[in-house]
Amino acid sequence: MKHRYRAFAIPVVAGVLAICAPQAAAQLTVFDPLNYQENLLSAARALEQINNQVRQMQNQAQIILRMDQNLLRLGSTISPDLQRTLADIQTQLRAGEGIALRLQATQSGYEQLFPRQASASLSGDDVLRNAKSRWDEEYGGLKRAALVQSQIVDSVDADARLLGEAMIRSRDAAGALEAAQAGNELTGLSVKQALALQSLLAAQHRADTLTRARDLATEDEARQRFKSFVGTGSAYTASR
Repeated sequence: MKHRYRAFAIPVVAGVLAICAPQAAAQLTVFDPLNYQENLLSAARALEQINNQVRQMQNQAQIILRMDQNLLRLGSTISPDLQRTLADIQTQLRAGEGIALRLQATQSGYEQLFPRQASASLSGDDVLRNAKSRWDEEYGGLKRAALVQSQIVDSVDADARLLGEAMIRSRDAAGALEAAQAGNELTGLSVKQALALQSLLAAQHRADTLTRARDLATEDEARQRFKSFVGTGSAYTASR
């Protein structure tokens, strides 16, 4: 019985091996170094291209960010403070009851207070009245100059604060627009100070001009009064 089984099993096993042998040979993988190297180089090139694209996108993002920063505007401005200070100085320039610091007002008021030549018919009351009017004008001019001086001195502390704020904005500017606006703030402060100085000089020189004009007018009136008093001198001619 065993011999019959063995005789039957051997041909079966041989058949199975004959069938499986081609399938095992077909499933065997063969390593190709050249193909592997080419695939590796292709993968490296693809990775390098991806890295380059990523870097380009990063650079473009930085450019867009810088462009956005260059368009940023300053959060605040010192312009209202400068305008308010200049308005206060202008108020002091217009203060008082004297001749206004205007061309038309000066032309009309100056000729009235300080005529080129005193009238020959001046009375004593006219002289006193003119002296009082000129004194009032000179007083008003000096008071105006003093007020402008005080106003400018009072604005020094505010200017120092505004200068500090403008310098901080200029230092912390993130983009070109902010830097330009911060520079304009500093320029505006400088212009304001120049205008304040011009106002001070105008008020001071007006006061000096009034003082000199009053002296000249007083001298001319005194000379005219003396001439009227002396006359031609014929009344004092000794009789024979």
